[in-house]
Amino acid sequence: MPLDDLVSVIETLQQRIRDHGPTLRENETRTRMALIDPLLTALGWDVSDPALVTPEYNVSGRWADYALLRPDGQPAATIEAKKLSESLASHRMQMLNYSNASGVEYAGLTDGDHWELYEVFQRGQLEDRRILDVSIANMPAHELALKLLLLWRPNLASGQPVAAEEPIFTVGATPTSELEPARSAAEPTMSPLANAVSPGDGWVVLSSIIVETGDKSPKAVRFPDGHEHQMRSWIQLVGHTVGWLSSKALLAEGNVPIASSNKRFIVHTEPIHPTGKRFNQRNFITGTPFVIEGNTSSKAAVSNAKKLLSHCGIDPATVHLQVEP
Repeated sequence: MPLDDLVSVIETLQQRIRDHGPTLRENETRTRMALIDPLLTALGWDVSDPALVTPEYNVSGRWADYALLRPDGQPAATIEAKKLSESLASHRMQMLNYSNASGVEYAGLTDGDHWELYEVFQRGQLEDRRILDVSIANMPAHELALKLLLLWRPNLASGQPVAAEEPIFTVGATPTSELEPARSAAEPTMSPLANAVSPGDGWVVLSSIIVETGDKSPKAVRFPDGHEHQMRSWIQLVGHTVGWLSSKALLAEGNVPIASSNKRFIVHTEPIHPTGKRFNQRNFITGTPFVIEGNTSSKAAVSNAKKLLSHCGIDPATVHLQVEP
C-alpha cells in the first residue's frame, strides 16, 4: 500500500468533513459512504469484496456494521459505525462485550472522524485495551497515516497488529506509466549506467563489500538503472532493494515470501516468519505491499540484499554502495 496514497485519501476525508460536515452529521449511511468506506478501502479492506468485508455481521445477536475478515473467513475485527459527531462513549463497552462473547479479538468504533480500536481480550481498564485513538479532522495527514497502519489489512489480519513505531521507508518508485513492460526475472534489461561508476568516487560494488560489526552504513545505494537512494542505516539497504525490485516488476506478491533461512523471511506481505513467529520489527515498504524484518545486523542486511537481487535475476555486482571515505 503506497503511504502517499493513504495520505491523499486522508486529506480528501479532511476536506469532506470541512465541506459537508452538517449533512454528514444527519445520517449514518452518508457518513459511511463518504468517510468510512473510503478509508477502509484505502487500508486494504475493499468494502465491496465479500472475501474481505462482511457488512452487517452478526455479533452475539446484534449486527456490527463491518466484519474485517482474515484469509480463513473469520473476523479479524469488527467495526461499529456511527454518524459524524455522534458520541462514541455510550457504545464502547457494549461493543467490547459483544465482541468478547463472539471471540473476535479486535473491535473498532468510528464516527468517520474519530477512530478507535480495542484489543478485546486485553486485561485492564478501557484505556489499557485501546490501541488506536485518532481524529481525522484534527491531526496531520502523515501522522494519521502512520497510526492508521494498525488497520492495514496485512497488519490487522495477522492477528497481532503492530503500531508503526519504526520509520516507514519512502522508496522512490518510478510511476507505473514510466516503467518498461514487465519482464521475467531471468531476463532483466538494465541500462549500462552501472558500468560507469568509478571506484575512485567512493562507490563500491555490493558483491564485494565486507561488513564488520560497528561499520557505518553507506551514504547511498545506486541500482543498475542509475536510481540512487540515500541511506542512514544498513536495514535501509534491504528496504530500498525491495522497493527498487518492486518498481521494476521483478518482485511481486507471487514470488514472495523470500527466506534468509528456514526460520526467517527477508520479505513478506505479512510480518510473519516461517515458524509462525512475528517479525520483531516491521518495516513497511512504501509503494509496495511488502514488509521486511527490521531487526537484523549489518552483515545480515548485506546478505539479504544480495539474496533478494539474485532471487530476482539481478547480479549484486551491478549494485553500488557509496561508502564513507
